[in-house]
Amino acid sequence: EPEYLKKAAATWHGQWWKQGGGGTVWDAMAYDPALDLLYIGVGNGSPWNQLYRSEGKGDNLYLSSIVAIHAKTGEYAWHYQTTPGESWDFTATQHIILADVTIDGKPRKVLMQAPKNGFFYVLDRTDGKLISARNFVPVNWASGIDMRTGRPIENPAARYYKTGKPFIGSPGATGAHSWQPMAFDPKTGLVFIPANLAAFPYIPDPAWKPAKLGFNVGVDMGKAAMPADAAARKAALAATTGALIAWDPVAQKERWRVSFKGPWNGGVLATAGGLVFQGNAAGEFAAYAAADGKKLWSFPAQTGIVAPPMSYELNGQQYVAVLAGWGGVWALAPGVLIDKSGPVRNISRLLVFKVGGKAQLPAPPALEKAPLDPPASTAAPDVIAAGGEHFGRFCGVCHGDAAVGGALVPDLRRSGVLNDATTWQQIVHDGLLKDNGMVSFAGVMSAPEIETIRQYVIKRANEDKALERASAPKTR
Repeated sequence: EPEYLKKAAATWHGQWWKQGGGGTVWDAMAYDPALDLLYIGVGNGSPWNQLYRSEGKGDNLYLSSIVAIHAKTGEYAWHYQTTPGESWDFTATQHIILADVTIDGKPRKVLMQAPKNGFFYVLDRTDGKLISARNFVPVNWASGIDMRTGRPIENPAARYYKTGKPFIGSPGATGAHSWQPMAFDPKTGLVFIPANLAAFPYIPDPAWKPAKLGFNVGVDMGKAAMPADAAARKAALAATTGALIAWDPVAQKERWRVSFKGPWNGGVLATAGGLVFQGNAAGEFAAYAAADGKKLWSFPAQTGIVAPPMSYELNGQQYVAVLAGWGGVWALAPGVLIDKSGPVRNISRLLVFKVGGKAQLPAPPALEKAPLDPPASTAAPDVIAAGGEHFGRFCGVCHGDAAVGGALVPDLRRSGVLNDATTWQQIVHDGLLKDNGMVSFAGVMSAPEIETIRQYVIKRANEDKALERASAPKTR
C-alpha cells in the first residue's frame, strides 16, 4: 500500500472516531495529475441508524464524503460531505468523473458525482467548493441543497430515530445511483446515469443491539417486510423502476432518458463514436445514441447485467466487452421486487462484440422453480411474529424480504427442509452447509428461536400459495 494512503488512512481514522463515526468503505477514486490531487469517495456509517452510531449527534466527519488529498504526500486538501450524519445507507462511493467544462462562460475544472442520496453534485475540484447540485430522481429526505452552506435541506421526518416513526425514504437504501459506473461524453457534455427509482421503509428499532452475525443496520427489518397483500405488492411494484438518465451537469437538468421496468441495471460506457452501451436487468445489452437516447442495437444476453462494459482495440479492430451476470443486493434482498424486470437468472459469461460479429449463444437453460408446497401453518401468532423479526434481522438480506427469494440462493418458501425441523436445525444452528456459504447462526440465535423462523417461513409460503391461487386464471 502506498505510504500516502497509509498516512491518510491513519489521519482520517483518528478524526473519524473522534467525531463518532462508524464503519465505512473507500471505493471510488480519481486522480488529477495536473493538480496532484487524489479524490476518494467515502462510504456510509454502520449501523445506518445514527442513534446507535453516535447517539444521533454530529456530522460524522468524512462519512459519505468526497475527500481530496495531495497524492505525493498524503496530506489533506479538502473534503465535501454529501450527507452529513448519514442514516439511510447513502454512500458517496459512486463513480467520480473529472472534466473541464464551461460554466457561466468560464472554463472550470470540475468533479462530478451522483451518489446514492439522489443529488447530482458539481464541485470545483481544485478546492472542493460546491458549484451546483440538483436531484436527478425524486427525493423526499431533503428538499434541496443549500448553496450557501453546501448542506442538504433535510426533511425532519427523515430522521426516523428522532421521530420514532417509520419513514418511507426515496431514494431508498439501494440508492438513486449505486456502484454501477456512470459515463461522460465530452462531445454532448452529458453524463449518463444508471438510476434506481426505488423507496425503502426505514423503521426505528428501539431495542436494537449489535450482533456477531446478521444485518447490523439499526432498523427493524422484520416490521419493514412486505405484507402478503396483493394491492400493497402491486403498488410497490408499480413504484419501483429504473432508468438510464442523460444528465446535463451544467444546466443541472435531464436531457433524455431510457426507462426500464425495474432498477439495478448495468454500468455505462460512452464512446467517442457517439454511442452509449449498457446492459440491463431484463437481460438485454444495448447501444443508444448519445445525443438523444435512440436505441440503435441490442443483444439478448440471457441474464441480467450489472457490470459496466469496456471498449478496446486489438490488431486494428475495436471490441466492446461486458461481464454478463446477475447479482448484487437487488438479486438477493428485495423480495417480490427482485423480479420487477422479469424472472432473471444468473448465467455468468464474458461477452465480447465487434462490428460484423456472428457468434451465437447456446440456448438458455429452462427457468424452473420448485412449487410452493409447504406444510400447514399451525404455530401460534406470537411464534410466527417472533420468527418474522428473527428472519428480518438475520436472514432476509440474503433470502429475500418476507422470505421471497431470488435466483441466487435458495427460496426458503420452496425448500423441502420446511417439513423437517431436525434438518432445519442442522443447517441453521449446526452449520451443516457452512462449506456452501451457509454458516451456523448458533452464536446469535438459540434452537427455539431458529424454529420460530421455520414457522414464519411456513406461514409465508402458505400466504403466497393462496395469493397464487387467487390470481390464477379461472377455468371451467
